[in-house]
Amino acid sequence: MTDDQARAPVFDRRTMIVGGALAATSLVANLRRPDIPFRMLHGEKLDDLFPKKVGNWECESNSGLVLPPRDQLRDRIYNSLVTRFYSSPTDLPVMLLIAYSGTQDGVLQVHRPEVCYPAAGYELLENHFEPLAVGRGLIVPAHFISTRSSSRREQLIYWTRIGNAFPTRWWEQHVAVAQENLIGHVPDGVLIRVSTAAIDDLQAIAVLKHFTLAMLALLSPLARRVLFGEAGAPA
Repeated sequence: MTDDQARAPVFDRRTMIVGGALAATSLVANLRRPDIPFRMLHGEKLDDLFPKKVGNWECESNSGLVLPPRDQLRDRIYNSLVTRFYSSPTDLPVMLLIAYSGTQDGVLQVHRPEVCYPAAGYELLENHFEPLAVGRGLIVPAHFISTRSSSRREQLIYWTRIGNAFPTRWWEQHVAVAQENLIGHVPDGVLIRVSTAAIDDLQAIAVLKHFTLAMLALLSPLARRVLFGEAGAPA
């Protein structure tokens, strides 16, 4: 028996255990899932919550961003979608995407850039955590991703929120939904993505963090709750 053969059953058992635990948790959560979802927005438009001028950047259009395919699945996932292209006379252009869903049911989850960028023809060159301090002592586990297509490079940071959790993997998304269901909540969810096209990744990270922190300083309490839940909102 080779080493690979010896290790294979262990991997299979681990996969089955994790999968079984997730299935059991989801089953119990679904049985207790309330019918009334959590509502962050009560008539407010998501687009109105975010500034069109951030420091030296000013919004030029809402096109030119990498998006998931415009299909029925995406329409069912998101209630509101903000897309912005910001230009600056002194800095690299920045693209902002905020995808918000009033309900996350454990089946339809936010589209992660690891999926939609390759679907748009981009190769993923780098993917690592880039913690982002957003105020009130909250550090968000953001991802930094560097990509390349046949015609350009693009770098981005993004994070997701479900309820008051910030899941970084698919199974953490399911756990976050299940935990909210168990306490009687149907959680909302949001994906925030900030991207640019820089010569190198270090320059991109600096620009993306600069823009993001400058934007956060301009947000209302409601806009911060959309991005970070109660943990990131002013007291």
